[in-house]
Amino acid sequence: MKKKACCGVALLIIFVLLSVNILPTFSQTQIPEWIRIGIYYADKYGKSRPVIETKIYAKGGLYIGISDDKNFITVANTQKDTLIVSKDVYKKDGKEGTNIHVAIGRYISYATAKNALKDYLGAYKDAFVGYINNGYSVLIGNFSNLQEAKKLQSKLKGATLYSSETMVLVKDEKGKVLFAFDGQNSKFLMLIPQQENGIERIKVDSRWYRGRVEFKRIKGSDMTVINVSKLEEYLYGVIRMEIDPFWNIEAVKAFAVIARTYAVRNLNRHGALGFDLCPTDHCQVYGGAVDGTYGEKRAILAVDSTRGEIITYKGKPIDAVYFSSTGGIPTEDSENVWLYPVEYLRSVDNSKEAKNSKSSWTFQFTKDEIKNMLKKKNIDVGDIVDIKVLEYTKAGRVLRLKIIGTAGEYECQKEATRLLFGLYSQAYTIVTDADVNVVDENGKVKRTRIGNSKILAENGESVLNGKMTLGQTVDSSIYSSAKNDVISAVYDVIYSGDETRLSSGAGGSVSAASTVKVVKEDGTVEEVPVIPTTYTFNGKGWGHGVGMSQWGAKGLADSGYNYKQIIKHYYTGVEIEKR
Repeated sequence: MKKKACCGVALLIIFVLLSVNILPTFSQTQIPEWIRIGIYYADKYGKSRPVIETKIYAKGGLYIGISDDKNFITVANTQKDTLIVSKDVYKKDGKEGTNIHVAIGRYISYATAKNALKDYLGAYKDAFVGYINNGYSVLIGNFSNLQEAKKLQSKLKGATLYSSETMVLVKDEKGKVLFAFDGQNSKFLMLIPQQENGIERIKVDSRWYRGRVEFKRIKGSDMTVINVSKLEEYLYGVIRMEIDPFWNIEAVKAFAVIARTYAVRNLNRHGALGFDLCPTDHCQVYGGAVDGTYGEKRAILAVDSTRGEIITYKGKPIDAVYFSSTGGIPTEDSENVWLYPVEYLRSVDNSKEAKNSKSSWTFQFTKDEIKNMLKKKNIDVGDIVDIKVLEYTKAGRVLRLKIIGTAGEYECQKEATRLLFGLYSQAYTIVTDADVNVVDENGKVKRTRIGNSKILAENGESVLNGKMTLGQTVDSSIYSSAKNDVISAVYDVIYSGDETRLSSGAGGSVSAASTVKVVKEDGTVEEVPVIPTTYTFNGKGWGHGVGMSQWGAKGLADSGYNYKQIIKHYYTGVEIEKR
């Protein structure tokens, strides 16, 4: 036995020496060599979830490794292209439980345990090597019944029973267990692909990634699956998802530096889940690796030509936020979208932005749809009476918004003014089916909501100022000859802060069916609701509007700006440093 153990140690030493080029350690520099991106994980936004099992493929074979989040150690070459990794459970009578294994021996390495396994495979075809209690053992069986496990234990000298809610299993395509791993939340299973021309490529279910894959399972949970990739190679998979890599190369290079800076600044953003960044727009959209398709080579060129460059302000990496477009209006000061002012996130001109599908847009909702939207967010103001923009930013985005209902009012600010309705941006105006063109006493045409106006009938009496009878209609013959659809002459077009005129009569409020008839310029009569029944949001751009506009970067690049000029245009007072 001693001779066998020595041979196993010698094999291990040789294998580890051969593994040096396969398993580099994490860099401790500011820009790390490696980064972790969640693939399957518990996401509160519902875009991902942990999995019970997943299929892993790599051309040329897969290595089994162990990670402690800082270093990698290779333990075995499986010599298999395809493996199944699953949590260690059985399913019986519709219920799930943790498998029980019979554990034999404790070995200093995978190699020595694998050598000892030969003594048991003749009698026990379901024997395999497992990493448990920070060491290696031979495990036999996957028992759901404790008594059956104890029966086998009694036949094997020195055997113990082992069961863990953090164990994962590595199987071949036929379901045979090849390796079990339980790092007790301090060490983690990793599968590493054989390199091809110095590149690691690994397939998780149907998607390819560069790098390797790590598995984490907290007690009793499904598995979190993580792509561990070199940072620069991670950026290849971000660029082609976030922008069109066939754009002017200076715009693509600008984005490469911004995406790198964002990643460095936000390392460990999902640390509680065991990785750095997620692959969604909560962080940066990441699509893995698809060599040779849809601009992959262009993305690689942009990243490699700016390798190591990040954006700094006073020597520190900036929060390099970016978005899609503004529709040509200026970008926004950070405090008008989020909480605090940031010195380098200032509003700048964006008039050179390239035209795109979100340069302008329209959303239309009924008052009942808006009522339901609010209720889903636990906001109840009763039936919707009106929605008013109270204040715009200098750049043209909604800063304060008020929703008026029969049971109260709700006011929101900043980014909430778009998220509340699921709009593309804060840059919008609101029109309703109760809006009309009117001429004030000075002859000026204005657009106003009829419920906010005092309308004069032929006899000159006010019929909309808290004096209207429910269901009453008014034929107004006082109208302008202006070219717009002017419907009546009004005095005091909008009564600021005076909503009481909508609460008149015995019924307590003007019903949704309450309308007035108005005479248009061409002499036709149109029936207009006093209270809006539909709200149309006409807007510009897509995203929060802070930092770099992606379509703006394209416009600047097409105008002759280089990538550094583009970056310094959108981020005020910054430097570009190579680290």
